[in-house]
Amino acid sequence: MFSQFRTTPTFSSVFASFRRFKHEYTPRFKEVKKAQKGRVSVRTGGSIKGNSLEFGKIGLRLKTEGMKMSANQLKAADKVLRREIRPTKSQLFTRFVCDLAVCIKGNQTRMGKGKGAFDHWAARVPTGKVLFEIDGPIHDKVAREALRKAADKLPGLYEVITPETKVRVSMTHLIDKPEPVNYVEKFNANPSKKWAAVQAFRNDPMYKLYRGR
Repeated sequence: MFSQFRTTPTFSSVFASFRRFKHEYTPRFKEVKKAQKGRVSVRTGGSIKGNSLEFGKIGLRLKTEGMKMSANQLKAADKVLRREIRPTKSQLFTRFVCDLAVCIKGNQTRMGKGKGAFDHWAARVPTGKVLFEIDGPIHDKVAREALRKAADKLPGLYEVITPETKVRVSMTHLIDKPEPVNYVEKFNANPSKKWAAVQAFRNDPMYKLYRGR
């Protein structure tokens, strides 16, 4: 009798109600955007972004061929690390984002009729990428053992690195970490037309009067 007055929950309402119970490896997007399969990038241009420590004193880095890792695999390693370092009051840093939506189709499915349904989240991890970092009052042996246990949960081979470790640019080559470049001093020494205009505008007293509004 009252079935016609019942309202079925929409996808957005269900997603909003269960959002808080999902782990941090599930992005809080309002709608899942399907992505192409793609390939893990090979850094042929010499980029070393994300290949060294930034926040912690010890970390875990991939040293084999780049691959795609699912959020469940990374979450399993995260769970092991947090269990090991919890008594030491240390802090764990993650250096990746699971923003790749993996879609699948059933076996023996005919070609066509669009992309398959969403299945899980994943992240592309290139060679030399740092996945986890640990910082805090933790002994070196305890941290290395925790990272070793976390590496057993992930595909591929890994290495434990410190701030003194060289930067990995490929599976076989390591280089010294370059000195940080101060681009402000570099631009001031040889300013371009645009940079000179910006500096002149900042020295204008009228700009200082209305700055921060």
